[in-house]
Amino acid sequence: MSSHTFHNTHSNSYDRMASGGSLSIAQQAIAMLPVPITNSSYILDNACGTGIVSEVIKAQCPSARIMGADLAPGMLEIYKSKAKQYGWNNIETKVQDVRNLNEIQDETFTHVITNMGFAPNVDDLTGPGKAAKEMWRVLKPGGVAIVTTWYQRNFEKALEATAKTIRPDEEPFTWKAPAEWGKGWWLMKMLDEGGFDAKVEVKLVEGGMQAKSLDELVGNLMFFKDMFFKSYNEEEVKRLPEVIRNEISRSPGYYENEDVVGVRMIAWIGIAIKEGGSDC
Repeated sequence: MSSHTFHNTHSNSYDRMASGGSLSIAQQAIAMLPVPITNSSYILDNACGTGIVSEVIKAQCPSARIMGADLAPGMLEIYKSKAKQYGWNNIETKVQDVRNLNEIQDETFTHVITNMGFAPNVDDLTGPGKAAKEMWRVLKPGGVAIVTTWYQRNFEKALEATAKTIRPDEEPFTWKAPAEWGKGWWLMKMLDEGGFDAKVEVKLVEGGMQAKSLDELVGNLMFFKDMFFKSYNEEEVKRLPEVIRNEISRSPGYYENEDVVGVRMIAWIGIAIKEGGSDC
């Protein structure tokens, strides 16, 4: 199942499935912006999903102008519903692929933020390079681009182990992205070659997937069922929660305290400035 198909199918469940993982990284990324967001900023929430990045921005700068763009129409419908629910103004949406922002003119935005959407299809090895060039193209001179990518998710091995427990003779589903896609040097290289040259900085940060209880965390992970356990029969699906519970509770990065349980996750944040112009 491609990333686009998966996200479109599960758009209604995406916020719960993210469980703070991508949100925690987005909050840190926006806090690192070398060019602050103001009421005069025009931001592209690139591969916006249901609007996690936009939600962070609107909490800090309610009048900021934002375009939410995503390849999955189902995600954009949730995005628009969220905008209406929270009363966001200065919002627009477009169905766009990060690799080809063909409906967006050159030098349009002061900020382009791509949170965990830099590589929409692991089968397209040229995708991230195309995405970097498109980000550079649609940024105004002096504008800033932010890209986040995962270094360690820490929960996927638990799902793979679950699959091996239930179907020991079958190779489990894995995210088959090239190993270098999880490296900081690779992210820097993509942004550098995308046009940002030496105006690139990469930082390693910690975030996490959280829930109020282990049962809730397991429930959130069950939303990956159609990816990791796609062909499972009813009896096998019934076994999943218990096995996931056992595997996730002993996985690297798992923690619990009085208020929450969670899995620590580590990400790269790439920060790039387009040369020319003044601070936006």
